[in-house]
Amino acid sequence: MQSINTWNTLFEGKYGDRGLSIYYEEDIIVSVVRPKDSTTAIVQLYKAFSVEGDIETFAETLPSQCIVYQKHFDIGEKNTYKFLILNTETEAIDGQDLNNYIEKKITQLNKTTGSIISIVKSYDIKLISLKMLPTNVKNIFFSDPFVVKALANQPISPDLSVMSSIDKLLLGKKNGVAINTSLETLNSVCVVNGTLDERVFAIKLICENYLLSFRKVVAFDSTGVFRTISYPQQKEELLSDFDMKVSPFGFPSNNYEYFKFKLPLHAIPKGAFINEFRFTGISQKIIDICYTSDIKDISELIDKIIRLDITDEITDFEKWRIIAKMNILNDKYGSCFGDTDISQVFENPYKNIGAGKIFQINTSDPFYVYYVFYMIKKISEETKEELLIVLPELPAVVNNSFIGNELITLLQQNPKLSYIISSEHLNDFLNKNITDVRIEMIYGNDAVIRYPEKDPLRLLLRPTLTSSNIDIKKE
Repeated sequence: MQSINTWNTLFEGKYGDRGLSIYYEEDIIVSVVRPKDSTTAIVQLYKAFSVEGDIETFAETLPSQCIVYQKHFDIGEKNTYKFLILNTETEAIDGQDLNNYIEKKITQLNKTTGSIISIVKSYDIKLISLKMLPTNVKNIFFSDPFVVKALANQPISPDLSVMSSIDKLLLGKKNGVAINTSLETLNSVCVVNGTLDERVFAIKLICENYLLSFRKVVAFDSTGVFRTISYPQQKEELLSDFDMKVSPFGFPSNNYEYFKFKLPLHAIPKGAFINEFRFTGISQKIIDICYTSDIKDISELIDKIIRLDITDEITDFEKWRIIAKMNILNDKYGSCFGDTDISQVFENPYKNIGAGKIFQINTSDPFYVYYVFYMIKKISEETKEELLIVLPELPAVVNNSFIGNELITLLQQNPKLSYIISSEHLNDFLNKNITDVRIEMIYGNDAVIRYPEKDPLRLLLRPTLTSSNIDIKKE
């Protein structure tokens, strides 16, 4: 791939106090923000199409992030130009890796495009790649300064004074009166009731308050939604309805694939390992002997079994029978286990805004509960700053008979950790008093907040600065 420096330049200048560059090559556009005094680049990629048909309705059905952009000149459809812009998440990367990162993300966008094209055939919609358009239509797209605003989907340091101070964060409204809160009252929060979108909305609002207060948010995301914390709210008018005199914006975030960080095998309790893979009889005894607290991966466990002395009970046949099973497990799961270095989770080039660290979680995997627990444990041990742990829709983690109580104790006793959890019902949690504050969703942004030793407070939660999919009531 050619260096980004050889691409066409759409914009070069300042974005807040940072340098912003927007480049394009055929139908691919790249925006790059370079924070002051940092080698890190904040990057987002876009793939653009001209559109014929009802793209607004179609876009609402897409699971992928996108921007629908329209330019209207005069009466009639022929004087209205529509564009669909697919975009990747906003990520902070080492500036030296920019070209490799762009190449990887172009592959991702092309894969997404293939999926969308296969779907769009069922609709009365036509997508035309930007590179295939006549020059006059390309010029309509590239010459419009509002395109630059749409593509500058990058986090800036907001003017917090027009919204609230750091110690006085807007939570919502009751009878037209602003309801503020502080982070001290949001140290531990449980969100229940409502739909998944409504619970995620409330969690993201809490996350934003932490990010606005220059703190990190570490989310273990089983929903696939929290990467949208990088994307601005598309309905800007919602903010003014709540007297929020600030433009929508996304927050910087890093998204980590499941098992991006390896897990030492001993992080899975011995009993849980035995139960998960149904070791019984002599096999269970062998695992009980060889599965020690220092074991890092399945290969080490196999080596220990091989070296295990033969006895009347532990025969050579029994050893090789379990080794055969362990080899199968190693082929399937071996790449997941090993040493863990999570230092990059604590990296943050931003001085005036927090950053999101999003761990993607696969709840169909047998190890996800222990993966979440171990990552939080490592973060708790290594963090030197206050941060928010987010556990959306993961009651199985805090309910787990092997690690649940230890996790709750860890979260409650580490003064640097705040946390928020959610599930459809309060009864999904074995410990009903797992948090101090409970938010019960009613409909949309209508919610009840229950603080300890206070009357319940019903209010309309403020809109999120980042992307959301719920109906917002004003009064």
